[in-house]
Amino acid sequence: MSEVSVRPAVPDDGPEIARVHVQSWHEAYTGRVPDSLLTRLDRTSSSRRWAARLRGEVPPGGQPGGQTWVAVRGRSVVGFASAGPCRDPDRSTADEELWALYILQAEYGTGTGKALMDAALDDRPATLWVLADNPRAQAFYAKHGFEPDGATRDDARWGATLHEVRLARG
Repeated sequence: MSEVSVRPAVPDDGPEIARVHVQSWHEAYTGRVPDSLLTRLDRTSSSRRWAARLRGEVPPGGQPGGQTWVAVRGRSVVGFASAGPCRDPDRSTADEELWALYILQAEYGTGTGKALMDAALDDRPATLWVLADNPRAQAFYAKHGFEPDGATRDDARWGATLHEVRLARG
């Protein structure tokens, strides 16, 4: 297996990020989120949103700012991470928030997730939201210093309510 490299994402990465986003959601969330949510995922519209975001535009329903990194193995994007200032009003905007970290299932346990998290956050204080019913992700983040801070939310942005817990470090 070739080495993974992590670099800042560019607009041309939009289609590959969309592919990883959709595939990783199916791999990680089948049985954890409603099937109706998974079947609504669309690589074409996701690709357009990612390309716009990477050009510095704010896609409809998106947030401004932040940075995105991709993990590349060989010639293929195998994961991505996005981070920016914490959006939660009860937290400091000096804290980072890991907005997304997704890798393909074949990358689990290879160090790709850690490499992306390191690029996105370094060792800065940070928060993230994770599905309450996702012990694998929670264990990954715990291994890297994150723990529940007591905040929970029901996120209905995706057409189905997802129960999430906030993790924080630093």
